[in-house]
Amino acid sequence: MAHAMAVIITRAIGFVKRQKRNYRVTVTRAALSNFLAGLTLQYDSIYTVGLGADKVRLGGIGSIGAAIGSLIAAPVGWLVDRYGLKRFYVLGTGLMAGAMLVYAMAPDWRAIIAAMMLLSISMRLTGTGCGVLCADSLKNKDRSTGQNLCNTISRSLALLSPLIGARLITAFGGMNVEGIRPLYYIQFVGYVLIFLFIAAQLREPERMKSAEEAADSSVIHDFRRLFKQRTALKRWIAVASLSRVPMAMIPLFLPVFAHEVKGADAYILAGMTMAGTVTYLLFGIPMGRLADRIGRKKVIYLSTPLWYASPLLLVLSPNAATLILAGAFWSFYSISSIVTSSMTMELVPVGQMGRWSGLLGLFAGLVTVPAPLIGGLIWKGLGPAYVFLIPVALDLFVKIPLLTTIPETLHTEHPTPKEG
Repeated sequence: MAHAMAVIITRAIGFVKRQKRNYRVTVTRAALSNFLAGLTLQYDSIYTVGLGADKVRLGGIGSIGAAIGSLIAAPVGWLVDRYGLKRFYVLGTGLMAGAMLVYAMAPDWRAIIAAMMLLSISMRLTGTGCGVLCADSLKNKDRSTGQNLCNTISRSLALLSPLIGARLITAFGGMNVEGIRPLYYIQFVGYVLIFLFIAAQLREPERMKSAEEAADSSVIHDFRRLFKQRTALKRWIAVASLSRVPMAMIPLFLPVFAHEVKGADAYILAGMTMAGTVTYLLFGIPMGRLADRIGRKKVIYLSTPLWYASPLLLVLSPNAATLILAGAFWSFYSISSIVTSSMTMELVPVGQMGRWSGLLGLFAGLVTVPAPLIGGLIWKGLGPAYVFLIPVALDLFVKIPLLTTIPETLHTEHPTPKEG
C-alpha cells in the first residue's frame, strides 16, 4: 500500500513538473483557496440565517450573486481575450479578500448581499482565468487528468480545514453568528496573502498574447466568429447551463437542511465535507485519467448516478453515518463537472476561450440565477426534501438526453500559435 502511494505521488509530481509554470501557480492558488474556503463552507448559510435571513431570503441572496456573475460573464470573457488574463485574475483574488472582510463585519443579513456580489464577481474573474490557464497549459491527452489532479491536490490541503473550522467555532462560542464570525477574518488575511502570491508569480499566457494581437476590434464580430462552423456549441450551452443547476441549489441549502431537519452539529457537518474530500482524493485522478483514455462522455455517464446518491441519501438519512455518506457521494458531482469542463475547453481554440467561457456564464445565468430563490420557495411551499430531489430529476430527464447529442471531444485539437 505504501509503495503504491509512493508511486502515485511520484507520478503526480512528475506530471506537475512537466507542465507550464502557470499550471503550478494555479494549483498552488487553488490549494490555498480551498483550504481557506473549507473553514466556513458548511457554515455560510447557517451564518446568514443567524443574521436574520429566512429561507426565501437565503435563496434570494444566492440568486443575486448568480445574477451578478451572469451579467458580467460575457464582458469579462471578451476583456480577458482582448486585454490579457493576469490583471483580471489578480483582481478577482483581491475581491475575494474583500468579500470575506464584508462577511466578517456584517451586522445583519443585508450585508451578506454586498459580500455575495463581491464573491460572485471574484468567482467569475478567477473562474474564467482558471479555464483559460488550463486550456493554455494542458494538452487534450492530459486535460482531465490535470484538472482532477489540481482539484485533488487542493482538496488534500483542505482535508483538515473543516475539522479546524469546527474546533475554532467551538472555541469561539459555538455554531452561532459570533462563533462563526472570527473565521471570516482568518480567511480575509489568507486571501490577501494569496493575492500577493498571484501578483508576483503568474505570467500572461503566451497564447493569450497571440490572440490579443490578432483580435478584431468588433465585439459582435468576435462573438459571431465563435459560432462559425461549430454547430455543437449551441447545444453545449444548454447542457453546460443545466449542469450548473444542482450546484446552484443543493450546496446552499444542504447545511441548513442537515442542521435543522436532520440535527447535524458542527462536527457532523465537518465530517460530511471531509468525507467528500476523501472521496475526491480516491477517485478524482483515476476518473480524470479514465476520461483521458476512453472519452469524456462515458465518464460523465458513469459518475452521474453516483452523485445522484448524495441528495437521495441526504433526504432519507436516519442518522449521522448516512449524512456523512451523502457528503462523500457529492464529490462525484465535482468529478463529473471537471470532465464536463474538459469538453467545454475542447470545443473552441484557446484564443477564444475567454469569450466562450463568458458566453456560457451568461446563458447559464438564465438557469442558475433563479435557482436559489426557487429553492427557497420550494422549501417553503413543497417542503425541504424537494430542494434536493428536483435538481436530480432535471438532470436525469433533460440534461442527460441532451448530452447524448453532443459529439465526443477527446481527440479534438485546434490549431494554436507556436510557442517560443
